Amino acid sequence: MALNLVSPGVKVREVDLTIGRIDDINDQVGAIAGPFSQGPVGVPILVETEQDLLNTFGKPYSADGQYEYWHTASSYLSYGGVLRVIRTDGATLANANVPSSVSVTNLKILSSEDYYTNHTTDEDWHYAARNPGSWSNNLKVCIIDGLADQRLGVGTDGLVVGYAITAGFSTSVAMSDGTVGVHTGYLKGIITQINEGSIDVKLTSKYTYNDNKWSNVAYEEGSRINAFLGYDANLAAGIGTQGLDNFENRYRIYNNSGTEQQIERNRFGGSVSSGSSIVTFDSFDSRYVTFGDELKSLNGTLTANVVGFTTAANPGVILDQTAGVGMANTTFIIKSGIGTGLLLSDINTVRDWYNDQTLGLSNSTVYWKSIAERPKTSEYAGERNGEHDEIHVVVVDDTGDVTGSAGNIVEKWTGLSKAADAKVSPSTATYYKDYIANFSDYIFVGAAHSGIGVKFTTMNGYTVDNTGGWGTNAQGSTYNAIGSKSYAMESGNDYGGIDRFDVALGDVVSGYSVLDNPAEYSINFLINGPSGGSTIYESQAKASKLLQIAGTRKDCIACISPHRAGVVNVTNPDTQTANIVQFYDALPSTSYGVFDSGYKYMYDRFNNTFRYIPLNGDIAGLMARTSINSFPWFSPAGAQRGTINNAIKLAYNPSQAQRDLLYPKRINPVMFSPGAGMVLFGDKTALKVASAFDRINVRRLFLTIEATIERAARAQLFEFNDVLTRTNFLNIVEPYLRDVKAKRGISDFVVICDETNNTPDIIDANQFKADIFVKPARSINFIGLTFVATRSGISFDEVIGAV
Repeated sequence: MALNLVSPGVKVREVDLTIGRIDDINDQVGAIAGPFSQGPVGVPILVETEQDLLNTFGKPYSADGQYEYWHTASSYLSYGGVLRVIRTDGATLANANVPSSVSVTNLKILSSEDYYTNHTTDEDWHYAARNPGSWSNNLKVCIIDGLADQRLGVGTDGLVVGYAITAGFSTSVAMSDGTVGVHTGYLKGIITQINEGSIDVKLTSKYTYNDNKWSNVAYEEGSRINAFLGYDANLAAGIGTQGLDNFENRYRIYNNSGTEQQIERNRFGGSVSSGSSIVTFDSFDSRYVTFGDELKSLNGTLTANVVGFTTAANPGVILDQTAGVGMANTTFIIKSGIGTGLLLSDINTVRDWYNDQTLGLSNSTVYWKSIAERPKTSEYAGERNGEHDEIHVVVVDDTGDVTGSAGNIVEKWTGLSKAADAKVSPSTATYYKDYIANFSDYIFVGAAHSGIGVKFTTMNGYTVDNTGGWGTNAQGSTYNAIGSKSYAMESGNDYGGIDRFDVALGDVVSGYSVLDNPAEYSINFLINGPSGGSTIYESQAKASKLLQIAGTRKDCIACISPHRAGVVNVTNPDTQTANIVQFYDALPSTSYGVFDSGYKYMYDRFNNTFRYIPLNGDIAGLMARTSINSFPWFSPAGAQRGTINNAIKLAYNPSQAQRDLLYPKRINPVMFSPGAGMVLFGDKTALKVASAFDRINVRRLFLTIEATIERAARAQLFEFNDVLTRTNFLNIVEPYLRDVKAKRGISDFVVICDETNNTPDIIDANQFKADIFVKPARSINFIGLTFVATRSGISFDEVIGAV
């Protein structure tokens, strides 16, 4: 090399002849497509155990033979391999959902990608199941926000959501001069819900007489200045009189024009005669009526003001008008007069609203306070002058249909936000719609709730501000609220109806088509599962599609079982043999397929019955287990490696004569072997011509070494095609093949990668060539044992070789 040194010195140069290496490959990945009861549609999900399969794709069902797909997958997993499960689409598949208005029966969200691409702006549903199917029908979504602070036990006649309510406060405060002063004013709230015998109220602001100032108020349970007070006997001395405007136990209500409204005090049953101004009551307590109150009959025929009380034996009130008609046993409503407000009595309760809220379940009572603190204003929104953005969301299996436990809380998300830009850290967004989409296993969020306003446009005004829509940025937003709601999801549907799995063959074939590109998903075994049709032709069409995919990919093997109707419940074994041969004769010749002879009988613990299940999942499982316990180039057949798991009997147990008919037809018999159980008794591929590749072990040997050496060859891309690169490649490949030889995969090999196959023309075309010659090891398929009896005087040397 040229040193490029002018004066004496040392130049160091490095040459790396270690570029690239041999990495092990995972050769135990199967794939199956079918109509599973839940899970994302059209997405190959990797599952490792039967429990993963159950959690992600639901349990097996008897309807329409759906159990065959499930138990074929489960059978494969029992051998130690991992499995990509593809849930197929269906024309009637629909997600259960909570509609925003009318029922939505055709909602189909196939996967998370489909949601983000096509459904984030949907307006006809609020919540939807994570994936289609009836599995999530009746799953409940329970939510709560800060709709109210307190629940006031007052009558509701004539009241409307959005009216204002006020009550005075007066409390002692320490003054700066060391004395004790009195802090007085009144609180203002908004009626957010009207119940039977009570109203829910959200505090909005307060006015202080001391400094003639309005300010925002944050509710504090038990506070005398930041919460409405309940009835206090010590404050009730003035009952029956008008009292003070800022009296703590006096409530006043105003409509949205600022006009004071009457408040219902109580209801009594009573009577009045025609032309009389005296109403007598069945059971009367004068503490609940005062001068100036309004009395009206529930039937609307009498409305008058109270001007006095009777002293007769029958207690009652004197009105300023007479009754036009007589009424007996009629309900009368007592309402406070204008300007007097409602002075609380011992029948008027004031309770903390949040402490009374439950999830609204059918089979249990769970209080929100046992799950999380009351939703308030998040720190993020508060820093941006926003209010009331927090929301809690809980997903509950109310009926137990999903998890098996009624009332089971399956997900809980607390402290989420209605603000589209809300965050709890620089990278974690807490907008409830996005957060649930990212982290929930059960639901997506669609249209935001509209809610109602929980503040007035001004602190001292009476017009409700309803502009706080969810999904806006936090800056300056006071978000509308909906309170505590419980929604049962509905309209989820399966393949052809609820708990039906009548999937079309085209949908199953389309499910496998997502595996067409080998660069996207690494697959070693394509598992056919059920034969896939009511006729032999449909079954052959499905099998041919899998063989075509495997032949195109050239990195996997398709495992096929015969048409079910030709094997199961067919009593004549000769007929079974003929049916099996007929089925496979129409399938193409390929070394990328393996054919078996039938179905195993196994126990279905989920449905407490026995089932016939196709063996193709087991055959793929045997190959995976052979890779795990030995090497891919070992045959998966025979008593050592070919024992079938969880098989009680076979639908077809071929005799030697029947096996002699099957094996030349590329069909690997599975038979009962005394002392060994059910055993795979053949290791042929689906190749019709005589070749080394007509054996499973040879095909799998080449799949393994091809994939491994290909990955090593990628390290040579964009290097120079010179002696160093070729030598480096040989230094990678030859030790690997020597290792395969030592492990009995091949008997000999030669690697040519030099000037003889990398000619100047090859180099000028930017190509690199290596020729790898191997002699694969062959499995024993036929054993001949000859026993010879000789006379006593005969030497063995005389007869050896002569028989």
